[in-house]
Amino acid sequence: MPPRAPAAPSTLAKTLTLTGAWALAACATAGSAPAPRADPAPPAGLSEPAARATLDRFAQALQQGRWDDAWGLLSARWRADASPERLAADWRGAGPVAPEAAARVRALLGSGAALEGRSGEGGGPVRLPVGGGRAARLVAEAGRWRVDALE
Repeated sequence: MPPRAPAAPSTLAKTLTLTGAWALAACATAGSAPAPRADPAPPAGLSEPAARATLDRFAQALQQGRWDDAWGLLSARWRADASPERLAADWRGAGPVAPEAAARVRALLGSGAALEGRSGEGGGPVRLPVGGGRAARLVAEAGRWRVDALE
């Protein structure tokens, strides 16, 4: 039987390449006890600390395989285009770089790495450069930050 060609990545996986990679970290925790649920809503407000907390919650939810929580932190355009199940499936097919990417984002946030852009009312989007020309991008929606892209 000839080997199967790899499936083409979904639109979500292409757009959220780095995000998709983070989610594979959940595979490393497969079989372990479920992680306690964090607050699934992004923190209220458009401050820089709220942006950092949203991105950290997102990366942590992916690391722990909490797809509903991760999905709830996405922007409206991504929530409308994908389900938590689709998010998990896309990420499982994204490749083995997830644990490193999630750890990098969380380490950058923990080290106080600067966000680019202007937070606060009228600000945004904001970005966290993660290296290799890539960045996590958050947008303001209804007074809260949401993860919109990982470029």
